[in-house]
Amino acid sequence: MISSILIPTDFSPASWTATQVGLELSKLSKESTISFLHIYPNSAKYSSKDAKDASQHVLEEMKDRMNQLSLRLSDHPIERINNVVLSGNVEDTMLKFIKEHKFDLVIVGVNSNGLNNEIGSHTVSLIEKSGTPVLVVPNNPAPYGAIAS
Repeated sequence: MISSILIPTDFSPASWTATQVGLELSKLSKESTISFLHIYPNSAKYSSKDAKDASQHVLEEMKDRMNQLSLRLSDHPIERINNVVLSGNVEDTMLKFIKEHKFDLVIVGVNSNGLNNEIGSHTVSLIEKSGTPVLVVPNNPAPYGAIAS
């Protein structure tokens, strides 16, 4: 049974498609939780004080976007949704988060460009290094009826 799903998001159409698939899968278990993770990449182009101020501002904006995302999921109980916004190296931070929380499944879009189904580098890294099953959703998936219980 899948009870804990992670859906990393960069707010792209591909991550929204992965979200839709995750919602369908979560309906198979009334106890399943979905965690959305957005990682704001560190930046070395500012002085440390400026970077800290800019990062804090952007992290607050990302938290607001995550809350808006949750509100769009009207048919999923809000108490079973976790929004997480972190800052750091995207790949390293994501892998660390996955290992710490022991998700049953990670669902990602194939890439963020939305133009093709060439697998993205973060997706490859998740498959190779996470130790967790990863469901990769193409940019133009078949209708959700293909998900069976």
